[in-house]
Amino acid sequence: MNATEMHRWVGDVEEFDSIYWRREPAVFETAPPPPMSLDDIDAALAGGTLRSPHVEMVRAGKDIALNEYTEAREVRSQPTAGFADSRAILALLETGATLLLRNTEQWHRPTAELVARLADEVGRRVEAFFFVTPPGGQGLPVHRDDADVLLLQVAGSKRWTVRSGPSDHHWQAGEVSGDPGPVLLNTTVSKGQVLYIPRGFAHSAVGDQGLSAHLSLTVREIGGAHLTRAMPRLLLEGIRLPARPLEESGLLESATTLLEAARKRLADLEPSDLVRYARAIQRDQRLNNRDPASVAEFADRLTASANLKAQVKGLA
Repeated sequence: MNATEMHRWVGDVEEFDSIYWRREPAVFETAPPPPMSLDDIDAALAGGTLRSPHVEMVRAGKDIALNEYTEAREVRSQPTAGFADSRAILALLETGATLLLRNTEQWHRPTAELVARLADEVGRRVEAFFFVTPPGGQGLPVHRDDADVLLLQVAGSKRWTVRSGPSDHHWQAGEVSGDPGPVLLNTTVSKGQVLYIPRGFAHSAVGDQGLSAHLSLTVREIGGAHLTRAMPRLLLEGIRLPARPLEESGLLESATTLLEAARKRLADLEPSDLVRYARAIQRDQRLNNRDPASVAEFADRLTASANLKAQVKGLA
C-alpha cells in the first residue's frame, strides 16, 4: 500500500498495515483537513439540485419517507419529485433524525479528488458518505459493512461501539440480527480524529456533543462473484474474432482461437493476477468524475481558435 494519502489519515502506513488493517479498530490523531464541511452541505442544499438518492434521512435504522424531507420542482413544465428541502431536513435533524449524503464523490469535486487518490493507493474502489447526527441520535443500528471504513470527524463528536468481525467467509453485510460479538472498542471520536473500522466488524454510533458530522470513506473489497465475472474477461481480453463466420469451419476456427488463447493465458496466470484484475475492474467502474471534461476549457479553445483565425485573416 502506498503512503501519500493514507499517511494523512492513519500516520505510519507500515504500522497501520501490520497492526490494524483487517485486524482491529483504532482511533488516529493525525487527521487530514476535511474535503467537505457543514458550510459545503448548506451550499449544496441551497443550490437546489441536490436530490434523492444522494440525500437520505434515517432514524434508528429506519428510512424516513421521502415526502418528509424532499419536494417536487417543476422541470419542463412537469413536476419532478425528490429535491432536498433544507427546511424540512433541519426540522427532522432537530427531532433526532440523521442526514445521510450518499456517494458525495459523485457531486462534490474535492471529495472526488480525495477518493481518486486513495483508490489509486489502495488499489480498490472507494466511496464517500457524509453523516450529520444530532446529540443522542442514532442513524443506523448495529451493522456490518462490506468495506474497510475510515471515518473523519468533521464537527461535534460521536460515541462509537465496534465489535468483532465475522466468524467465517459466508457473512452478510447489513444489520446484525444475532449476537454481534464482543466489544473491541468503545470510544468517543471528536473533531479532527479518524476512526478505522475493519471490513465486516459490527459497529454502531450515537451522536454525542454538538451536531456530529463525519465523512466515511469506504474501501470496498471484491468477493467470489467479482472473481467469477473477471475470469473470462481476463482470459479473453483483446482477442478479436470474425463477427459472423459464414461456414461451420469458420466457427470452429474461432472457437479454436479462443480456447488456445485461454489455455495459454491460464497457464501463466497466478491467483494474485486475477484478484488484482477483478479489483481494477471494480475500482475503475465506480470512480466518478475522475478526469472531468471542462466546458470552460472548451470555451477557451474556441476563443483561441477564433483569435488565431482573425490573425491569419489579417495577414492575408
